Amino acid sequence: MFGSELSAPRPPEPLDPSGDPLIGTRAGSFEIVRLLGRGGMGTVYLAEHPVIGSRVAVKFLHESMAQDPATVARFYDEARAVNLIGHENIVGIYDLSLLPPSRYFFVMEYLEGETLAALLHAGPVPPAAALDVLLQLCDALQCAHDRGVVHRDLKPENVFLVRRHGRANFVKLVDFGIAKLRVARPAGRTESGVIVGTPEYMAPEQCQDGAVDARTDVYALGVMAYELATGRLPFIERAVTQLLLAHLHRAPPPPSALAPVDPAFERAILRAMEKDPARRFQDMAAFGEALREAAGRVGTHTPVPGADAAGPRTASPAPAPAHTPSPGALPAGPAAAALPDADVRAPGAVAVRTPVAEFNRAGMFFRAEHGLPPLLARVTVGLAHPSLRARLDVTAEVIRHVTPEEAAGWHLPPGFAVQFVDLAPEARAAIVAIAGEQRPSRVARAVPRADGRERLGALEARHGHDPYALLGVAPDAEFADVRRAVRALREDLEAIRERPGAPDEPARATALLARVEAAHAAVGAPASRLGHDAQHGNHRGVARCVAAGVPTALVQARRRELLAADPSRAAEAQRQLARARVALKLRNAEAALAAYEAALAADPLDLEAHQAYAALRAGR
Repeated sequence: MFGSELSAPRPPEPLDPSGDPLIGTRAGSFEIVRLLGRGGMGTVYLAEHPVIGSRVAVKFLHESMAQDPATVARFYDEARAVNLIGHENIVGIYDLSLLPPSRYFFVMEYLEGETLAALLHAGPVPPAAALDVLLQLCDALQCAHDRGVVHRDLKPENVFLVRRHGRANFVKLVDFGIAKLRVARPAGRTESGVIVGTPEYMAPEQCQDGAVDARTDVYALGVMAYELATGRLPFIERAVTQLLLAHLHRAPPPPSALAPVDPAFERAILRAMEKDPARRFQDMAAFGEALREAAGRVGTHTPVPGADAAGPRTASPAPAPAHTPSPGALPAGPAAAALPDADVRAPGAVAVRTPVAEFNRAGMFFRAEHGLPPLLARVTVGLAHPSLRARLDVTAEVIRHVTPEEAAGWHLPPGFAVQFVDLAPEARAAIVAIAGEQRPSRVARAVPRADGRERLGALEARHGHDPYALLGVAPDAEFADVRRAVRALREDLEAIRERPGAPDEPARATALLARVEAAHAAVGAPASRLGHDAQHGNHRGVARCVAAGVPTALVQARRRELLAADPSRAAEAQRQLARARVALKLRNAEAALAAYEAALAADPLDLEAHQAYAALRAGR
């Protein structure tokens, strides 16, 4: 299966491959095995390397479109745009070429999984899973926008979910077929004046042929977030014209009117869907930050469907967060002593000291029977705790009431719950510290404060120009191991930045994060790693890239460049290969292996030498 090609409208011809002339033919170094699906512009096939056995997907432009130079250019624009981005959450494209006379194709990563559309059709998506998918998309799209590429056709059919890193919903964004570089033809239509995009997800400026930029993708992702949160689209119309008019002029129903949606999640969705691009998040990084706030709150409460912005809301009890005892229950032992002292001040009222029953990094639950602040009211909470040097005042929103009658039925203390809002970085760090002392298990995976300086020193001591050394992986590491190492380092360094033990630690962690991202860019994807490992004589790393599906044509092109830049490499490789042949005649396998390794260190892109070396090792 591959991405939106299976979900797009298909031509009437059947998928029966019996009469398909491409099955069994070669596309570059790969043999076409079977048809995967058809889309509006192209047909996608599974292909395999006949020697290595690596699998890729090959997308052919429909022959009926091959006579239109503009369409061919758009087809190649997709490969160019994706190659420019190079992000792990965006499908990789390895090569593009032509089968004479007019079968244009490109070779891309083969994906096994399902689309986000299929996940939506299967039933409600849990908020944590929805936010995980959206945050991955924000990261990928910010990377695309940083390189001047706007997708312009975001929709669930173009989001593929695969199993990677032990995660079931690792995102792969596909189908950049109408993506454009921001510097070229930013309008919402093609040269022929036809609107491009999917009407259900199109931003207002796209609906009326306005200027398209990164904020256009923000709107489309906001629509997808709306659908994930509520199970339905914000606008449902039978006619395309009515649908476009709705995007232009109608406000979407509040998500909380349709399903239980966290207030922070709802605010992020509605801001992303503002009609005026100037009122939206100005980039995906800002949208992602708002979604991260919501992700930190998921599980702390369950809002009530049916309430809207025009009228009062009622509240219902929430299930407990997975990391805390039952809602309202006082923790036993040392955790109880770690709860902060607090007073609550509603607008126009005096501060009232209020017993704290629950505390976590998202919010608090207070014991109280009378005088509860109104639901959705903003209150000021003053906190005192041994970990704080001074009293901390933070803003919170009242999100739940528990009356004495409800408390008796639910086995909870009566009171009210608040969620923190608009936290400054210093306040957030202080709250994380309090929550960490109260709930040690909550931060078990984070780097402890006492160990932060030691961890930073160890990472800074790693060789700055060797990405493998920085990431702590072997030079022949699997790509999955590289990604796991990057993810673990990101988590450690982000934890140090959020909860530093010394004033200089956030800046040092930020600098190391930049080094980690540079290392990931160098060796995290097959095409980039191929060039890096070839330059450094890492033939085992090159072998990993070839096994991952890097086309032979790309390997050969990189080899020509390498040997042209340093002709002595070829001479040394030939000398070592001659030694290997002599050793084989003498049946000295150890000497032959050593000579092959020396030859590949000099010329690591020699595929024939790789095959001979692999065969010799396998035969030992």
